[in-house]
Amino acid sequence: MLKNILGFCRRAGAIVVPLLLLAACAGEQTSKATVADVVGDWRASDGEQISLTGDHRFTSRNLGEKSAECPSGENSGTWGFYVEDGKSDAVVSQKATSGDWIGLSFKSDDRQEFSCFVDLVVVDGGKTLCETEDPDSLCGLGVRLTRKE
Repeated sequence: MLKNILGFCRRAGAIVVPLLLLAACAGEQTSKATVADVVGDWRASDGEQISLTGDHRFTSRNLGEKSAECPSGENSGTWGFYVEDGKSDAVVSQKATSGDWIGLSFKSDDRQEFSCFVDLVVVDGGKTLCETEDPDSLCGLGVRLTRKE
């Protein structure tokens, strides 16, 4: 009888432990947001800031340094939600009215070309925007922007 119980516990453990590890590693989940949900001023604990406007423009300070090596200091550009383009690729659209991934295109200071690109992902039910470069590690860069109060 004891052998049967121990055998059952081993089998149950072999199933439960990987599921617990998967849940622990899964971490953040994306949240869908509308333009109105993300428009406003956002700040991270290390001083990164971004202001998103309803006309899909932004200004930022020290954002993008960790993922895209964007210039430090104040920057500006355009933003949009990622949408599927029908070819299994996702593209940034300034016409999209909602989404869970945001693409930022930074303007170069000396030219009107885009100098770097940064992705933000909406998490925590829309309360947080994380700078990311890896879809498997949504907040892996440690830049978590919350609404500026």
